[in-house]
Amino acid sequence: MINRSLLAAALAALVTAGSAVAAPVQLISNGDFETGLLGPWTVTDLAGGSGSWFVHSGATTPVSGNSTVGAAGGTFYAVTDQGGPGTHVLEQSFTVPFGALSVILSFDMFMNDQSGAGPIANPAGLDHTAGPNQHARVDVMSILAGAFSTSAIDIVSNVVPPSIDPGANPHSYTGYSFDITGLVTPGTSYKLRFGEVDNQFFFNQGVDNVSIVADVGQVPEPGSLALVALGLVGAAAAKRRQRR
Repeated sequence: MINRSLLAAALAALVTAGSAVAAPVQLISNGDFETGLLGPWTVTDLAGGSGSWFVHSGATTPVSGNSTVGAAGGTFYAVTDQGGPGTHVLEQSFTVPFGALSVILSFDMFMNDQSGAGPIANPAGLDHTAGPNQHARVDVMSILAGAFSTSAIDIVSNVVPPSIDPGANPHSYTGYSFDITGLVTPGTSYKLRFGEVDNQFFFNQGVDNVSIVADVGQVPEPGSLALVALGLVGAAAAKRRQRR
């Protein structure tokens, strides 16, 4: 006879494995900028411009001395600053894991336009040599896209279109959250890009608490898998004895 207790244990283990808690996986490293810009983040500045992205801890920007609200959390945040026209991109690549059931992008950001003229989105895109042009944007990009590309071929999703924060500076952070599950493919690599262009007057794009979390579904516990294996082995052995 088949050992019913072993089969019952196997079935119970299968139920336990099937009901295990989903496992969130963080796809962005150093999203709070507490360890600077080295490593996963890449900064690219368009040639001939002024300024760059900086990791900063104060409430005034490092080049122009404009006021900000500081970090959204912790000590540091990333911010652009300049002494003249420029175009600045901050990127990090990420890979969507196989089995991802959902992928959520979130970050805190402010956009302080000291010119009062923005947003001006020149068709040239992220290029301060084409004027007038003054805005910030956030994109999910194909992994092979150029740093300054605004081509539809390279952009998976323009999650924040060319923008500024309206009203008086300095602005508080706005929290952004996007479900990009339907826009990305498991097993595929992409880039997250924060970019700004300024050729009217000072512009400060500040970013903090950047996160992309993938829910990779239900992960069976090792103990549950062991019980499943034990039950199946026992059932097979009992069936062999029955045939003798």
